Amino acid sequence: MDNRDTRDIRDEEQMLQSIVDAAKSGDEKQYKDAFKTFFDAKDAEIKAQAEAFRNSSDAVIEAQRGNRQLTSAERDFYAKFITAARTGEKALNALSGVEKTFPSTVVTSVLNDMVQNHPLLSAIDTMNVAGLTELLLNTDAGAAATWGTVTDAIATEIASGFKKIELSQNKLSAFMPISMGMLDLGPVWLDNYIRTCLSEALALGYENAIVTGTGNNMPIGMDRSVADNVTVTGGVYPQKNAITVTDFGRASYGNLVAQLAKTQYGKARAVTGLVLVCNPQDYFKLVLPATTLMTPEGQYVNNVLPYPTTIIQSVAVESGKAILGIGKNYFLGVAGGRGIQFSDDYKFLEDQRYYKVTGYGNGRPKDNTSFLRLDISTLAPTYLEVKQVTG
Repeated sequence: MDNRDTRDIRDEEQMLQSIVDAAKSGDEKQYKDAFKTFFDAKDAEIKAQAEAFRNSSDAVIEAQRGNRQLTSAERDFYAKFITAARTGEKALNALSGVEKTFPSTVVTSVLNDMVQNHPLLSAIDTMNVAGLTELLLNTDAGAAATWGTVTDAIATEIASGFKKIELSQNKLSAFMPISMGMLDLGPVWLDNYIRTCLSEALALGYENAIVTGTGNNMPIGMDRSVADNVTVTGGVYPQKNAITVTDFGRASYGNLVAQLAKTQYGKARAVTGLVLVCNPQDYFKLVLPATTLMTPEGQYVNNVLPYPTTIIQSVAVESGKAILGIGKNYFLGVAGGRGIQFSDDYKFLEDQRYYKVTGYGNGRPKDNTSFLRLDISTLAPTYLEVKQVTG
């Protein structure tokens, strides 16, 4: 349950947008500063919640503030981590491999938080693939079964409908500061802080990859071409050409959806679970006016499109662009990583130590015609049509 007011949510969106912008600019200092601003805000938010509920033993109220009832393994892990973190770097490095690794229940909770709090991650085919190193993905439903004698040609066609996804080749790392004051709050609040920071930091990384990942040591994004004959240079898959969209009228939108109704091999398919992913600012400036109507009763109705579509805001989408596609036709496999590691990448700040968490995974569109890249920079507002009938 999100108990923040609208201003807090908008402030968080701005912080996340700053992180994405810094990452795209390649400015390392700007990137670190943007992440530090976000983590500092979360640190203050959770400390304030802990202070407000210091004397509360109501599990329901604690749960509303993001706290969980920890398992014995989780409590043992956090207790050992707190003791080592208070002592310093040498004590943390002295922990065994098992003691440095998050319990699987914490990893599962982080993944669940990511999916629950990020609509894009819940709209796609997200799978917890802990323990797996590769996966066979069916990229052409309907090509995997046939009647009659199995000839070489048919066997080749069947085999072409599957692609092997290497799950361990891509690594996503996130750093987080943990203040000494956060350690003083104990295992339950520390768990809340770590899960909040990790789910947001990792989700931001995954979201950026889902939308526009190059495929070079990262997943392949929705806006990239994965055609069989595509030219991949230096591991980078090319972006699809953007289709200019000036309105979301019935004919225009129907033509767009029709392009999704066939697989890349020309087989017809039903289009369900449609998503339109756009930048938050573009949503309010362009998409909202194009999808909002005033009824004859004088009431506004939002997100009206000619075909059922879920509109998702994501800071990972480039301004002026959008992605239209079949959400579940994007596969993302997420696995836990090496647990908490002491990080030498960031200097200590006063009363803070930095730690790094690494996760593994991979993702890609299931075929090349599941997603369209749109140019919505000239998208026009929509108005209710009124026709006069005479006679």
